[in-house]
Amino acid sequence: MTDERLQSLLRDAIDRADSELKRDLWPAMRTRLDARTIRVSPFDWALIAAVIAWGILFPNAALALLYHL
Repeated sequence: MTDERLQSLLRDAIDRADSELKRDLWPAMRTRLDARTIRVSPFDWALIAAVIAWGILFPNAALALLYHL
């Protein structure tokens, strides 16, 4: 690849990056942020329940759990 070819490719890339947006993106982003909710899967609930049950059954093992976190 020659220097002229590289310069041409760079100019083309920079020219495309400076183009104007066709519309304002903030309203769409605001809608997505407002619609975001926290979803917890059933597997996550089962994992949480298992950790709590483990902590109740083996209270001395809480330090081992904290160590692995």
